[in-house]
Amino acid sequence: MQARWEASRPQTMVDHAVAAIISGAARGVILPGDRIVEADLCQGLGMSRVPIREALRILESQGVVTSEPYKGIRLMEVTNARLAQVLDVRVALEVLAARRALGAGRNDNKSLERLRQDRNEMELMAHRGDAYAFALADAAFHRTLCELGGNPVLSSLWESLARQVTIIGGLATLGKPMIEIVKEHDTLIDIFAAGDQAAMARELHDHIIVFAQRIDFDAIIAERRRKEA
Repeated sequence: MQARWEASRPQTMVDHAVAAIISGAARGVILPGDRIVEADLCQGLGMSRVPIREALRILESQGVVTSEPYKGIRLMEVTNARLAQVLDVRVALEVLAARRALGAGRNDNKSLERLRQDRNEMELMAHRGDAYAFALADAAFHRTLCELGGNPVLSSLWESLARQVTIIGGLATLGKPMIEIVKEHDTLIDIFAAGDQAAMARELHDHIIVFAQRIDFDAIIAERRRKEA
């Protein structure tokens, strides 16, 4: 049988600009609420204003940056209150996806292998200490879970939060060991394999909301600002 390869999409200047901004935010180089200056990005990334402006437009449409008169463009806030709002929506989507996946029997070996590959990438990035790559792998795990739900509308809604989730995931590593987060995903895989919908819903709620509430993002950001000062 002929292998089915997924064709790679060429990376544009806009793609690179978007990735650079998300990377900086996930690693705490740009902090929530910080002003983002086009000229600084152009100089730092060696790009013209055109791809930078398009990247910022895309990120604004996804809630990653905000633009206000007299205040300019700023990175989204990640207060404890804002975090709760994002995670409420995220957990609802992922619980629904998990229920649909398990109800359709999409917890077979092939599906589990996809989740394990994402989990293994997380572990690799944890050992490397790469917060941004770790956050990308974390998001990939949950994207796979949503895809297994078999509802493209649900996946599209989750994707609209994906970059915010990546930033939050990166900042979380400043307050929680990466390998501990990996172990939480091991538990998710085990429960998903067992096919218990109620247990999976509880574990996703704990993983996304309860465990996140134990991380004081306000304190993490304040401490980061203090060190920069």
